[in-house]
Amino acid sequence: MKPVERLPDCYRKDTDSNNYKILELGKVEADELRSDIQAVLSALDLNQATGKTLDLYGDMLGQRRGLLNDEQYRYMLFARIGRNVVQGDYNSILNTLVLMFNSQKGDISLDDLDIAEEERPCVVKLTKFPIFVLVNAGFSSRQAVTMIESLLPICVTLAADNFEGTFEFAELDGEYDADAGFADVAQTIGGYLGLLLGEDDSIPVLPI
Repeated sequence: MKPVERLPDCYRKDTDSNNYKILELGKVEADELRSDIQAVLSALDLNQATGKTLDLYGDMLGQRRGLLNDEQYRYMLFARIGRNVVQGDYNSILNTLVLMFNSQKGDISLDDLDIAEEERPCVVKLTKFPIFVLVNAGFSSRQAVTMIESLLPICVTLAADNFEGTFEFAELDGEYDADAGFADVAQTIGGYLGLLLGEDDSIPVLPI
């Protein structure tokens, strides 16, 4: 309801009246104030902050932006926060990765790798990772591996050969899975192809 509509009927309410113009000016100012307050509140949420606000978060956390866009830089800030809070155990690292890449439990998995101790001790293998994170944010596979490595204890190294895709053919005629089948024109559904580590090395190294 417009403010002018709250006036008694003895007052003019048409758009040419002074009553309408004065009350409308007040409404515009109040709406702009509410918008500014909401923007400040949104800036407190790292998931919603953008631009210079993200740069301020980066200054506080000691994380450079480099050439990253807002979405990529937000992942880097989460990675920096993760390095500050991760406790070094498997569950802590995995929970931090799930939060950092905005994924679900089961989307990421790390397994112990059997390698002769004298060759390469304390190795974990990245056996599952949500490839859509790389696609949507514009990260390379090596960038993702670098972020994951930054969370591991100093004595542990990461082995990663490829990232599994979700695309697969149906076993039965007429069967279709929007998360695993062919995509539509708008690319809003469909599975992803896998990616070998390093196939996308044209993307710059992360500013870690």
